[in-house]
Amino acid sequence: MAMRLPRLSAKWWLVVLLIALGGVLSVIEQRGSAPPGPVPEGETGEPDYYLEDAELTRFDSQGQAYQRLATPRLEHTPGDDVTRLDTPDGRLVDAKGRVWFATADKGRLETGGNPLILTGDAQLQTPGEGWRINSQTLIYDADQRHAWSDTETVLHKHRQRVRGERFDAWIDTGQLRLAGDVHGFHPPISQQ
Repeated sequence: MAMRLPRLSAKWWLVVLLIALGGVLSVIEQRGSAPPGPVPEGETGEPDYYLEDAELTRFDSQGQAYQRLATPRLEHTPGDDVTRLDTPDGRLVDAKGRVWFATADKGRLETGGNPLILTGDAQLQTPGEGWRINSQTLIYDADQRHAWSDTETVLHKHRQRVRGERFDAWIDTGQLRLAGDVHGFHPPISQQ
């Protein structure tokens, strides 16, 4: 005795076809997507956000830009409200609108965004005056427009070098003070 299958109507064939098509598309979509990578861990735990190839501009109460930072990676951790920067390239604007250049291996914007702490081959360079400061740590208070370091510092101007155990610089006035076992190298200026 032969068993006979019931004949399906066109409506049922359409339902079967849609279900099969949905299953095939689901399998294709899952094969193309990789699982997410591990959550990046910062120095104080999991960041709430991080940005790559970021440029950060900070504005004063009058809407004037006073600090620009470019970094390949910026990471904020909510536990300590600190923003960490890899190889930051900073532009610090003084009261006269001149741009000072600040770079380092690492940077941190402390709670509330001030001060900026640059570490590892930190450098501060003046606009147009020809001098630059190199130190392992450079701290910049944007409210006071004051940069300082309590680590050994070298001041370079053209071929001259002056070394000290710490420094203070006020970017609005262009004043600089080296302190602690200060000594320098001042080659004669060649006459042409």
